[in-house]
Formats: sequence, C-alpha cells, structure tokens
Amino acid sequence: MVFRCRDNSIAEPGKRRRHSAHISCRDSPVVGADQDFGAGTVLSNRAFQINVEQTAPNMPVFGTTTYTSGSSTILDNTAGGVSIGTVTFSDADGANTISITMAANSYFTFVDNGDGTGSVTTTADTINFPISDQSGTTVTLTFTATDTCGATSPGTMPIIVQNIKPTLTGLTPGVTTSETVDAERQIASYTCSDPSDNVTPTITVSPSASPEYFVTRFLSGTSKTGVYEIILPTQSTSWQFNYDTVNSYTIVVKCSDGKPLGTASATLVVSLSPNQPPEITNLPLGNTIGVSQTKSNGDVIYTIVYTDPDPDDTVGFTFTCNPPGCPLTVLASGEVQLTDDMSNANANGYDVKITPTDNKNNVGSARTLTVVVTELNNAPAFSNLPQIVPIDENVVVGSTVYTASFTDPDLVNTHTFTLAASAYFQIATPTSGAITTKSAINYEALGGVYSYALQVTVSDGILTVTSTVTFTISDVNEALVWNAATYRTNVQDGATVGTVLTDPGFAITDEDTGDTHKCFMNCGVSAGYFSINTACALRLTSAYSLDAGLTSPVTCIVTAVDKGSHTATTTLSITIDDANNYSPAFSQSFYGFTVSGYAGSGTSVGIVNATDADIGTFGTFSYTLNTTALKGNYFTVNSATGVISPTVNLLTVCNCSGSALSMTVTATDKGGRTGSSQVVVYVSEATTTPTTTTTDRYRTFFEDTRNIAWFSVAMVLLAVIAVVTPYVMVRYVCQGPALCKNPCRQRHYFRHMRPYNPKPREVFNSSPRPPPRPQPLQTIRKPPPPKDNQFWRSEEIRL
Repeated sequence: MVFRCRDNSIAEPGKRRRHSAHISCRDSPVVGADQDFGAGTVLSNRAFQINVEQTAPNMPVFGTTTYTSGSSTILDNTAGGVSIGTVTFSDADGANTISITMAANSYFTFVDNGDGTGSVTTTADTINFPISDQSGTTVTLTFTATDTCGATSPGTMPIIVQNIKPTLTGLTPGVTTSETVDAERQIASYTCSDPSDNVTPTITVSPSASPEYFVTRFLSGTSKTGVYEIILPTQSTSWQFNYDTVNSYTIVVKCSDGKPLGTASATLVVSLSPNQPPEITNLPLGNTIGVSQTKSNGDVIYTIVYTDPDPDDTVGFTFTCNPPGCPLTVLASGEVQLTDDMSNANANGYDVKITPTDNKNNVGSARTLTVVVTELNNAPAFSNLPQIVPIDENVVVGSTVYTASFTDPDLVNTHTFTLAASAYFQIATPTSGAITTKSAINYEALGGVYSYALQVTVSDGILTVTSTVTFTISDVNEALVWNAATYRTNVQDGATVGTVLTDPGFAITDEDTGDTHKCFMNCGVSAGYFSINTACALRLTSAYSLDAGLTSPVTCIVTAVDKGSHTATTTLSITIDDANNYSPAFSQSFYGFTVSGYAGSGTSVGIVNATDADIGTFGTFSYTLNTTALKGNYFTVNSATGVISPTVNLLTVCNCSGSALSMTVTATDKGGRTGSSQVVVYVSEATTTPTTTTTDRYRTFFEDTRNIAWFSVAMVLLAVIAVVTPYVMVRYVCQGPALCKNPCRQRHYFRHMRPYNPKPREVFNSSPRPPPRPQPLQTIRKPPPPKDNQFWRSEEIRL
C-alpha cells in the first residue's frame, strides 16, 4: 500500500498550501492509481508501511524572444514608451506560476504579463535616459523566471541601438574661383543635420598646405542642424595660390556626431582659374559724345564701365589722346574728367585711347572714346516756379504733389531735374519734374514746422537753372488705433455685483493732439453680466458663476469713438477665475458597516459618498480616514472611490472580533475645504481557537482542550461515586430489611403485644433511590471558521 501526498493548489501570499492524501494498493493495475476501499473489510491490529514519494519540480525554460518590429535593431531616436518586444518562459509543471523580473536598466522598462511572458518598452523618462545615449551599442537585457517552487531560469534579449548618422546637404560638387584672393570670400556652403546628436563638421584638403588655403566655419542654425561655409581667407604675397603649380583642390567635408557609423561625407572640387585682364564693356560707342564749351574744369563728361573675372583685382586706366594735349584724364573709378575748361580746348575733337590694367599687371584691350567740342548752349527757364503748394497730412507715400515745368529753345537737349534734400519730398524720376512724397507726413510729429521751401533745379546737360517750391502742411482729424488686437482681464467666479474688473491695460493711439474717445462694449450672449463706461472702466453688473454652468472666458468687442467719429475695435477676453465656493458634503452624516471577523486586507467593507457643488479643479476631492481612535491603522479608504477596506487580517492582527470600531472619514477638495462623516464598522464574532489537526476536517472531541478539561473533572467525580456508593449501601442499607441479612447469622426476635396506635406506620424503604448521577459538562461547539482562516493547519501531514 502506497501513501501519496500531492500539492493540488498554489499557495497565495500569506496562506498555506493545501494537500490531499491518496492511498493505493500495490496490486493496482497502474502505478499511482487510486483504490476505493469503501467496500473493504475493516481489519484491526494490522501494520502498514507508508512510503512518501516526492517528485522533483521542473525548472522554468526560457523560450522565444519576439521583437515588435521584427528586428532586434532600433534607431537611437526611438521615443519613450515604444514597445520593443516580448520574452517568453515556460514550465512543464502546469500548476506552477512563473514570475519574470528584469535586471535594472534605466533605458528600458519591463512588465511581467503574468502568463509566462513579459513586455519590454523604452523608458518614458527620455529626458534623463534618452536612447541616443546607447547609440552604436548592443544592450543586453537579462531576465530571471521564478516558478512557484522557487526554481529559476535566466534569459536574455539583445537590443542593437543603431545610430542615425548625420546628413550633409547643399554642398555643390564643384566650384571655380580665381587664383587671386586679395580679400576673404565664400566659395561654398553646406548643412549638417542630425535628429538627436550634436554635429561637428571637418574638412580635409588635398593637396594640403600649411596653413590651409580653405577654412570651414559655422554660419547659422544650431549644433544639431547648422549651416556652414567654406571660405578663402585673404592671401598674401608669400602665401597664395599658384595656378601654374596647382590648379585644382579636392575638399572632403565630413559631418560627424562622434558615434560609430555616425559620419556623413561629401566631396567638393575647387578649380582655380588663372588671373584674367579687365575689359571695357561700353566702348566703342556707336556715336561720338559732344562736350559743350561751357563745361568747366573738374566736370565728368563720361564714365567707363569694365569687368574683371577676378573679383579681388584692382583696376586702373592708361590713355593717350590724338591730337595730344586733350584737357581730360581717366580716373581709377572709370570717370573721364575735364582738367581744364572746355572753352580752352586746342582742338574741335579728340580720340582718347583707353587701356585697363589690373594690379597683377594684366593688360586688357584698348578702347577709343571720341570727344567732340560743341557750340554754346541756351539755358532752360521754369514756367511755373516759384510756387506755394498746400497739402494735407497723411498723403499717401509716393503721391505726386506738384510737377515743375520749363521752356528751352534747344529742344534737342535732354533735361534733368533735382530737388534739394528733404525728409518728405523727392523727384523720383529726374526727367519728369514730378515731385512726390517719399515718407509719411504726420502733422502732429512735425514739431511746429509746417512749411517747407525747397530748391528745384533743371539742367539741359550744359546749363542749370534753379527756383523754389514751398509746401504747407494742413492738419486733418485722424483715425484712432488700439495698440493691441486683444486685451485680457479676469474676475473671480461668484464675485459681488458691482466689482470693478482689473484694468486690462487698454491703450489707444490717436495722432490728433487733445482728441478724446469713448468706449462701448458688446459681449454677445454674455451681455448684461459686464459693462464698460465711457472712460473704458469695466464692472460686473450681474452675478457670473461657473458652477451655474456659465463658461470662461467671455469674449467681448470693445469699440472706441473719437471726436471725429472715427471708430476702432478690439477684442476683450474676460477670464473667470475658478473659486472654491463649496465644501464637499457626504450623503450621510453617519455610515454603519458590518464586516466578517475573518475579513482580510483589501476586503470591501462599504462605500462612502460625497459631492462638491464646485466644478472644475475645486470640484475634485479625495477621501481620507482618521483611525487614531483605534489601536492600530486597521482600515483605509480609497481616496478616489470612497471604498473602505481593512489594511490587516481582522482575525489574526486586529483581534477585534465582535467589536464596533468608530472612525472619521473626510473629503478634502483641491482648495483645501473639507467635509466629514462618522463611520462605525461592526466586526462580527469569529472563532480563533486552534486545533492540532492538519487536515481539512473538524476537530475531534479530544482535540478540543476545553473538552479535555471538563472530561477530566467528570472522570474524577465518577471515580468518587464508584467508591462512595458501595460504602453507603453497606453502611446504611444492609442494616435494614432482611434483604441484606446474613442467613448464617439467624437472630431470634420476641414479638411483644403493643397497644393499638392509630398513627399510621412509617414505611421503611429498604431500597432507597440513589442520588441522581451528575451530568457531564456540555461543550458548546461553534462551526469552524472558513478554511482560509484556519491558520493552525499544517502544511503537511505528520504521522
């Protein structure tokens, strides 16, 4: 016969495991099969051997690692809280529960799903632990699975954090520049970008020089997305390009974030061009130029235009005249300037051969300018000047306010106009004579100067005449303007009617000195709650309460009107500041709940309920429970739901069976206002006497110590009765009737005649009734507590 002990359940925390015992016969057809002994014969005085077989538990086994993206590689800019994958453990012991833990890692979080699997996500704290910190590395997460029997098994999940290398854009593959660098200049620009890391640009030049001819530097942007330029510093005679030696340079540009595989590169080829001579572009002309005899010494009669492929070159000019002795020179600026009055010219005309030369001694092509001396000229004359012209302020900039006219007998001449320098007026087109405004004219900003006399000049290219035009500025009433499109103020929720609202800082710009304005307001559906006076002061005219369902903010349109009936509107936003007007109130002033004496931690005892008439933040409150009147902190309340529950086992810790426990529950809102109610919890009686049995059954008679006590007393009483009873029978009973007499000892009696006595005889009872047998003390047995509370039960059967 074999005795087997099997574990049929998984122990909960703080509870003992339950076992069941099975007895099987050795001749059972299958080893370990159960045998029914219900119909067997009861035998006594038999000895049996009991063999306990214990099977070793199976170890948890690490299973598959599943990646959410299908790959163990993630990017280093992966956001927080992103699912990475799942690890799986299994256990052949089907009744076992597997718990999985992960070794601490600040960049990843782990959740045990409770079914043998666990989920891995990136940490939500990406500010302190960004995944980019692990860029270019492989992070190996370590897991440990523990089953119910304490067996453990490890597992790992490798995660490759791939660096996103920077990008390099905007760099042209090639550029051509002059070999002459007399001033710093940019030859290329590019952009380095990285979504998560700072980027450092570098360049490598081939062939190299010392110092290098090319330099890269930051231009604009940020350390993660920056625009950089490649420049040529100013070169010197001892440190400069030489086209004949090297005419091309290769520049490799790299953008690096300092991490593995974190470099982007591109190549720029810089080709040098040899220094080229300058060339004159506006000679020869199709016609000769005429220069009047009225031209004086220092007058510029012509300007040469030229080009030079080398931007850093300095260009000069040489010239020759035919016939010699021409009264002119060619300046470095290209201007042809008279060196004497033209009336002193020694010829009627000159061919001037002009040659450009740069500072590298490169000589350009010579070009010829033909100058012809012309006859005397008639002067032009103004026909409508001088003149006084009145205009209003605020005239549109660019408007024509007057046009000067002239007469000239020499109709073939080209005439140009000029106007004396002015902040408000100009002649935009010199050949038209039209005088226009070039900036806004504000009467109030003129500082008391309202008249402007300006000289107007007309020239036919030879002779010039001048006259005066006077502009007088007139004042006009101008529109007013609010300084802001929206103004804001606030008032407390439920404020007293008549409360003056905080000044929103109304500000109006009105160019008209001394002008005044009045304010009007329209609040739409909220009209009637707020008002504004003509001085733009705001006031609450009707009670406004968010708790009554009204909304915040209130939007109003404010209109200002000046003396000239000009209007301007702006928006006023009135924010209603939420106020804590009400305290939380419980639905009952007293709550009574009953809970079993066997109740454990977390058992729901009852629910309290409070409400707060405030809406929004101040309408939110939380519950607290004051248990200072108790011997310990035996109860708690859920701060959000109001559910009251024990924090301990009421049978084993509180020992408060049959008690009424009084506490105070308080609801506190976000503004600190509170409401309270009394809570009384009645704990029903519970039996806590332990027994020595360790199986799932009621205690036997002698397993109850109380039964042993009164039973012992009863046995002593029975022993006393057993001794006293024979003694009483012999001592008192056998001295009476003949029933107890010894027949061997006959005694003779003589009957005496006695007189008749009418008194009835007293009958002698030869067999007196013994005293009542004492009854054994009764044991009042209460039903046992639930099995989960029978803490005295053993975890195994001890035989």
